[in-house]
Amino acid sequence: MALNLVRNSRVFFTTNVSSTTGVINASGFTTSNTQEIQVLDGFTFSQNTNQDTVTISEAGGAPTRGQRSFNTSLAPVDFSMSTYVRPSKSGSVVNAEESVLWNALMGVNNIESAITVNGSSLTFAYTFTDISSTVTATVGSLVISGMTGITLDTANSQTAPSIGDTIVFNGFTAPTSKLEFFNAPAKIVGFTTGTGGSLVTYTTTGTTVSTSATSLTVEFANPAVDTTLTVSGITATSLKFYKSSWAPASSSYSMVSSASSNFNQLQKFGMIFVVDSVAYAVDNAALNQATIDFGLDAIATIAWTGQATALRQVATTLTNSTFSGDFTGTASTKNTTANYITNKLSTVTLKSNKAIGSTAAGTQYNVALTGGSLTINNNISYITPANLGVVNSPVVYYTGTRAISGSLNAYLKTGSSITDTGKLLADMLSAASTTIEPMISLSLAIGGKDNTVKVILDMPSATISIPTVDVQQVISTVINFTAQGSSISATTTSSTFDLSKSNDISVRYYS
Repeated sequence: MALNLVRNSRVFFTTNVSSTTGVINASGFTTSNTQEIQVLDGFTFSQNTNQDTVTISEAGGAPTRGQRSFNTSLAPVDFSMSTYVRPSKSGSVVNAEESVLWNALMGVNNIESAITVNGSSLTFAYTFTDISSTVTATVGSLVISGMTGITLDTANSQTAPSIGDTIVFNGFTAPTSKLEFFNAPAKIVGFTTGTGGSLVTYTTTGTTVSTSATSLTVEFANPAVDTTLTVSGITATSLKFYKSSWAPASSSYSMVSSASSNFNQLQKFGMIFVVDSVAYAVDNAALNQATIDFGLDAIATIAWTGQATALRQVATTLTNSTFSGDFTGTASTKNTTANYITNKLSTVTLKSNKAIGSTAAGTQYNVALTGGSLTINNNISYITPANLGVVNSPVVYYTGTRAISGSLNAYLKTGSSITDTGKLLADMLSAASTTIEPMISLSLAIGGKDNTVKVILDMPSATISIPTVDVQQVISTVINFTAQGSSISATTTSSTFDLSKSNDISVRYYS
């Protein structure tokens, strides 16, 4: 008998699963579909049994007092782990081991190589007369012309973009710094390939858009500009875009956002936990929640929790990163040279999107953090049948409300004209009885916004509550916030929260 030690444990993430059931395949593990995840001590995985107990209650001198218990169903598998936030750079691409976890949390497509649009001179011409989240031919449009073809990675079953796909652009820059997209992906509303012909499609607002065989029309997930703006003549020799949620949006950072998360079911994947000499497979997994903690005296970490339909032990041997036995193939190795980020360098910017109390829209509050956290929750729930005479297993899950919320801890600073926590508290108290939805844009720079290695979390439209006051030796305050989707206009004062939008948050990794 051998004891299994946690220090000898290893954790693997894999998309080498059945496309229909999500069960991990026995063979076919490669460095492109399976990778090792470096986790902290304290990871867990378990599956419980639900029971139905029958009891008897009767009168008399010798009553029957026994009971019978039946195993009725298996509960969904629960697993959790924590990883460090570790950006790294290989050539011109910023990456991170936990990118696969971000991608599974936020979307449905596997991380893929770039789809390249070919053209001798791709031209981007668009005019903003009024900015809205729905960009049509008459209210803000973006038309990509000059396309001559598309290069696909057919070896990895890459398909051309289709209507409804969410994509991340890479390969062009705006000629003015006024143009902002809040680093959110764009959603295709019209697309054709081939030579000749045209396609009539519909935007999310029902406006008809015509596109040629060499052009692409998109609507932005979260556009915004400082003022009314006209931009034309942006050119590039090639354009790359990604259908996965995680993508290298530029040479300086990679990003993931909630723009492609409006689905009932997310990316199918599996987890393999090798505990010393024993391996366990977690089939048909889904990531439910990620929590980033801002403890100042700690390295930045993310706590991940998820669920799955089945847990099973597999007879497999792991030599370096090669599986043999029930599982065969080779996984990518862990990156031991990636950067760490310390929370004490983190900064936060809160900017009022609408007037709050006596403060006009556009006022920026400068807050020095002492701690805090942010949680992204998919609110996943599983459905299990209730047949008699068998142990039922979970068959399917569905996502619920996408809930993004958190808190920021800071000292209460008053007595000066700076727009710090004292000013924010005063403005919120002044507006408490009249402002229903105080809207702010919130940007958290883990590792410091001016540093090269950092992770920035942008929430363009969030609502905050009145900061609470904690009386200690140094009086502190807690600012609670909730990120939400919104329809954003050219002027922040006319922006509105919108349940139908999925532009709640974007996360950018720099290295």
